[in-house]
Amino acid sequence: MFHKNWITYDYNELKINEYPNNDYYPTTFKDAVRNQAQVIAQDVKPAVFVSGGIDSQAIALGFKSIGANADYIYIRSSYNGYYDKLEYFFVSEFCKRNYIDLQIIDLEFNQNSLRNFLLESEYFETSVGSGTVFLLEGIRRYKGDGFPVTADGHFVFERVGNICRGIFKKPGLGLSHGIKLENQILFDLYYNYMFQYYEHMHRTTPELQYLSRMEAKNLIYTQLGFLFRPKLSGWEFLDDAGDYPSLSVIDWSNDHSKYARLTKGINVIVDKLGISSDYIENKLKNQKGDDDRFITLYEFEPKYIKE
Repeated sequence: MFHKNWITYDYNELKINEYPNNDYYPTTFKDAVRNQAQVIAQDVKPAVFVSGGIDSQAIALGFKSIGANADYIYIRSSYNGYYDKLEYFFVSEFCKRNYIDLQIIDLEFNQNSLRNFLLESEYFETSVGSGTVFLLEGIRRYKGDGFPVTADGHFVFERVGNICRGIFKKPGLGLSHGIKLENQILFDLYYNYMFQYYEHMHRTTPELQYLSRMEAKNLIYTQLGFLFRPKLSGWEFLDDAGDYPSLSVIDWSNDHSKYARLTKGINVIVDKLGISSDYIENKLKNQKGDDDRFITLYEFEPKYIKE
């Protein structure tokens, strides 16, 4: 679902119809988030799915700052009574500090129910993330009158040779599995305010131009003043050994932990289910084509030449 059809997407081809926005000049990250939240809140009542991560919390702040009539929901997944206390701590503290009334949807699993859920949702046959599959289940179980809003724009600053680009990942079947795009809002993609701010930062910041690759969401740390925290992916409630923080690298540029996280998640799930390791190979094969979904929004020659 996209405002004013600024982009159109048929689950295959994505077309950009309105960019740049000549009526909007970005000033700050906070301004872009507020404007994006405002246009969403004018169209629907937002049901904001909040986690312990910076993406969803920045979105929640945007809606809170404009006084939107919104629901704020956290999906607390557990396995045999164990849930990820680290993530719950971060989301709880965030909501207390910002006076957000948080609704909790509990997803409780044991080995049998987890196996049945993942097989029925075709988790192993698609590229859906090891955490995203639980997010989508939480959206399905939400019974409020809001329209689901999630954090998925995946915008990347990239430099190849002497060309800088802003690229973003078009939504795939993995993201929308079971929940069609028409029935959810992907915050960064809903309108062009966020992307226009990212381009502004890219064109005016030498450090961003020099890097080969960096995810735009990391600006949340510097522009909104968020404290650093581990990168969690949503499957950690299954890792009762608690060794996932070793994979929680802050993805400043060239995401060193990307494949480690993807591999770790599916390994933990397969271990919990006690099923064949063939499922790991099959899942990773389905995720390999994920990088082919990137679309170039803009490109330019940087002022700074790499020697």
